[in-house]
Formats: sequence, C-alpha cells, structure tokens
Amino acid sequence: MSFSLQSLATSLDLNFEGDPESIVDGVGSLSNATTSDLCFIQNEKYRKRLANSVCSTVIVPLNFESLKINKQLLFSANPQFSFVQAIHLLKPQLAVPSSAAIHASAQISVTAKLGMGVSIGALTVIGDNVDIGAGTSIGPGCIIEKNVKVGSHCLLHSRVTLCHEVNIGNNCILQPGVVIGGDGFGLVMHEGRWHKVPQIGTVVLEDDVEIGANTAIDRGAIDDTVIEHGCKLDNLIQIGHNVRIGAHTAIAAHAAIAGSTIIGRYCQIAGCVAVAGHLNIADHVIVTGMSLVTKSINKSGVYSSGTPLQKNQDWHKSNARYKVLDKLARSVASLEKNK
Repeated sequence: MSFSLQSLATSLDLNFEGDPESIVDGVGSLSNATTSDLCFIQNEKYRKRLANSVCSTVIVPLNFESLKINKQLLFSANPQFSFVQAIHLLKPQLAVPSSAAIHASAQISVTAKLGMGVSIGALTVIGDNVDIGAGTSIGPGCIIEKNVKVGSHCLLHSRVTLCHEVNIGNNCILQPGVVIGGDGFGLVMHEGRWHKVPQIGTVVLEDDVEIGANTAIDRGAIDDTVIEHGCKLDNLIQIGHNVRIGAHTAIAAHAAIAGSTIIGRYCQIAGCVAVAGHLNIADHVIVTGMSLVTKSINKSGVYSSGTPLQKNQDWHKSNARYKVLDKLARSVASLEKNK
C-alpha cells in the first residue's frame, strides 16, 4: 500500500517535515531502500549512512537535527517502534489471516470446540476436548493433543506440537517446530537404574507470548511451567520443567534454563546462556551472551561470565596462567599476612 507523508504521519501520530503529498509505498534498510521507501534511524550516529541512502522518508528521533539532510522526516520518541507500526500499514499482507478456512485433510475430533473465524491448515490433527478461541490460525502439520486450550487470535505456524493439557493464552505466536508440553527431564536413580518420574503438571503460556522456531518448553513435574504475559523467546531454546519466566522477559537463541528456576520480570537473557536449576533471578536482570549462571541473582543489573574472544596464541597463554592462579593467590595472601 502507499501513503502520502501527511497521511502516514497522521496514522502513526507523528509530526513530520517535508512535502505532505510525497508518497511512501514501501520499507527498507538504509543500504537497500528504494527512492519511495521508508527507513528509520534510532540515533545520530547513523546520520552519515542516512545521508548516503536513497530512501525518500525516514523516521528519526525527536531531537534529530534536520539541517543538510535532504529527506522527508517523521519525528518519533521511539523510531524503531514507529517503523514497526509503519510496516503493518504498508505491508498489510503480513497480518494474521482473518478468513476461516479448514483444510479437507485436517483431522478434528468431534469433541473439539472451534471459535468463530478459526483457520486450520493441511494435515493438522486436533484432539479430543480441544478448545480453540476465535480468530486463531493454525498452520499445516500441527498436532494439538487432548484437552489443550488455545486462546483467541493466536498464530500457530507449521508443525507446532501442543501436548495434552497445555494452556495457551490470547494473541500468542508460535513459530514453526515449537513443542510445548513434552515431558520434563525427571529421573530418579534406584538400584543402579534411572527411573522416569511422571510429569503430571502442564505448561501455561499467558497472553501476548511469542515462542521461536524449534524451541521446547517442558511440562511441569507436579506444578506447572509458566511463561508470563508478554514474554518473547527466540529460536532453539530449552525451558525445563517447573520453570517460571516473568512478564515481558526476552530470551535469545540457544539459551537453556534448567528445571524449577524462576526468572523475574523484564529480564534479558542473551544467546547461549545456560542457567542452572532451582535458582531465582530478580526482575530487570540482563545476562550477556554465553554466560553460565550457577547461583541466584538477587539484584537487578548486568551480569556476565566467560572470557572474551582473543587471538588463539594469547588465549593459550591466558589458559596456562589460570592453572597457577590459586597458587598465586595463596602466595599473595601469605605475603600480606607476614607484613
């Protein structure tokens, strides 16, 4: 779709500078945009790249100095968020399908309840007593087992598996290959053998949660695994049984959260982070990439572990010195004691 600068500014509730009749009909990055595309910059450090871009219109911060920039400007307190809103306007085909359509190859239990406007793709299987809310779209090849509840206006992409008793809130997005509610890793050793602990809890996803492709969230052993309102999980994440993740927390790809850990609200867990089980992490905690969390974090802040990348030769030297740190520390302590 296309918008005049003035109509786009009105739709986004932004002030603008430029020709109100100029046309915007697409979106792009600074390096790949066409002359009629909309771009954005989050701060002044991208000014040079903006000057070299052929885009016609750009969303900029409120304090952006427009001198010597030959562009149509839209001023926003959060340019990236305004750009996301603009994508929805300019690319409406990305919206969730609104028309109800059930593919002939889908297998749906006679006891399942489907709300108004539900769409179901090819080869999807819907089990007994499943309840799917109005306007939800379920892609091809999904498996939804018995007694699952899915809220309204959710989007399940292809090959999503929801195991028995799982409860999904409203406006959730599950990317391809997501598995919710598989058994947790519960085992007990007895007489030299591992014995499986029955996993009788379930998984609860509250409203506005998004789960990335091929992420797995295990059902609780007794109590439930809970992902609270507004959480965003990336691809290929493992969430163990009885974990609770606080509202609006974001977790990046390849993170692993062991069982019975509680993560607070508004946390950010970066890629490849590993969190041991039975820990508590406070609200507003940031854990940087590839960190190993082995103890509870009781105060908000930024936490890191591991060693940054070095040249291989330097890393080998550092690694050799790690082995004598204990001896060195004891020597220093002895010297301090004998002063």
